[in-house]
Amino acid sequence: LKNTNPKARISVKLVSEVGVGTIASGVAKGHADNILISGASGGTGASPLTSVKHAGLPWELGISETHQTLVL
Repeated sequence: LKNTNPKARISVKLVSEVGVGTIASGVAKGHADNILISGASGGTGASPLTSVKHAGLPWELGISETHQTLVL
C-alpha cells in the first residue's frame, strides 16, 4: 500500500492472541503507521456475535507480548 501511495496512513487491527507479537512485527516491518491490539471483548461490526464474545485474550496480554517482541 505504501508503494502505491506513500502518503497513505496504514492502520492494522489485530486480535490479542498467542503469537500476536510475531504478527505485529511483520506489520511493523511493512511500515504500518498504527497497530491496534484488540482484546477479547473487541470485534468489528461484521463479526458474528460468538466471535465478539468468545475470541481473543485480554488486550493487556497482547500488548505485553507485542512490546516484548518489538523491543527485545
